[in-house]
Amino acid sequence: MAAALTPERKRILLIGLGLILALLLVKQFVLKQHAPEAIAIPVVVHHAVPTKHTQPHAKPAIKIDPSLPPALRTALRRHPVVVVVLYASHAPGDEVALKAARAGAKGAHAGFAVLDVSKEKIAQAVALKLPGTADPAVVVIRRPGKITVLLPGYADSDAVAEAVHNAR
Repeated sequence: MAAALTPERKRILLIGLGLILALLLVKQFVLKQHAPEAIAIPVVVHHAVPTKHTQPHAKPAIKIDPSLPPALRTALRRHPVVVVVLYASHAPGDEVALKAARAGAKGAHAGFAVLDVSKEKIAQAVALKLPGTADPAVVVIRRPGKITVLLPGYADSDAVAEAVHNAR
């Protein structure tokens, strides 16, 4: 037996559909979840205040002993540790000592200066700092002019590099 749609059943069906439609509308508009509004964050602006420095920062003055020969003072301005070779330009074997000391200074990243003691002015300055020193000799000097290592005679490049590392 089929269920017939009687006027009473039609009314119940229409009322049910109306209630469902009313509930959907209430849910859609009244119970709808609202997304929170974005909060405006104020932007803080920092203004740069001009500094009162009128001169750029200068490097601190390097103090070097003025009694040192000019070549040595120049090397000490550029490097905190300098390898100095005392040699006589016409003496046999001094060129070999000069090359070895230069290689040792380069390997140790130190400054290098050559002082030819056959010149009177340089010989006098060396005699004041190192009395009784003969050529060839390798001297490791640290700022402001402090003698840290003295290697008389021939010194190979490894010995010079080690002397530089010990002077630091």
